[in-house]
Amino acid sequence: MLTGGAGQGYSSAMRTYALIVLFCLLLASTGCAPKADQPVAPTRAELAAQQREARAAEALAEAMQLMHDGGFLDEDTALRYLDQALELDPELANARYYRATILFSKGRTDEALADVNRTIELKPDHVNALYTRGSILLNMGQYRKAARDFSQVIRHDPTVAEAFVRRGLCYLRLNRADEAIDDFGSALAINPANLEANYNRGMAHLARKDYEAALSDLSQAYILDSDNVLLLSARAQAQLKLGRYREAARDYRRATQLEPGQSALFGLLGEALAGAGDMDEAIEAVETALTLARARGDDFLASQYMDQLRQYRDKIYP
Repeated sequence: MLTGGAGQGYSSAMRTYALIVLFCLLLASTGCAPKADQPVAPTRAELAAQQREARAAEALAEAMQLMHDGGFLDEDTALRYLDQALELDPELANARYYRATILFSKGRTDEALADVNRTIELKPDHVNALYTRGSILLNMGQYRKAARDFSQVIRHDPTVAEAFVRRGLCYLRLNRADEAIDDFGSALAINPANLEANYNRGMAHLARKDYEAALSDLSQAYILDSDNVLLLSARAQAQLKLGRYREAARDYRRATQLEPGQSALFGLLGEALAGAGDMDEAIEAVETALTLARARGDDFLASQYMDQLRQYRDKIYP
């Protein structure tokens, strides 16, 4: 037990300690004590980089003001803004992607491919960029690489009908008709009114010599686009193979009305008419084909039509 002077000394020491603690707390609360996490002011270089990024974003926004319904109203102006954005910030992935789409539409394929490759490096899951690169590669005839890109798009979003159509086209070019038919079918399950899927599935059936299935798909496509010469010719071909000569002749005749300068269409019209037994009309159609071929200086086709005419005339005048 402490008594007398010893006890008073202890009480005094405790009061002094308490005052020191209180003083330290007051310093901390008023900001006088040093702070461990005090923010560091950005350097001049960092401020300049931030300003460039902000200006790049503004240039991209200006380009996007020209976007309407999936395309740019003024591609040249949009391209200038995108060039400016990428000069300021080369890592701006969306600017690279949109510039790639414009370059591709202008036929500047190599530049477009370089931009879209960089976009995918920056954002590997950029679905639109993957689709665009697949389209570029398909256009370049690099079907296997294109199919891989479209497969990635489908894995990210299996509701994109056009990705199935494009991959189906790749398979068709690679002579993988069964896989192409499956992909076109998947596209049609998403959108039954997809013209490309109907047409190309019909062409795949033609490649497999499944003419009834081809005719069904091509007829569905015809409902969607009755003025398409390629479609009319393909449907007529399926009808020829099935021995439906008059139906084939109707399609070929319609095709010659749409493109009266195509000698091959008149030659095929003659074949269909001859199959239907209309020899006079068949001869007239092939004579037109011969005249067109000679006018173009196509000696090879002209000789083919001469042989065709001789065959038809021999049937009338044996």
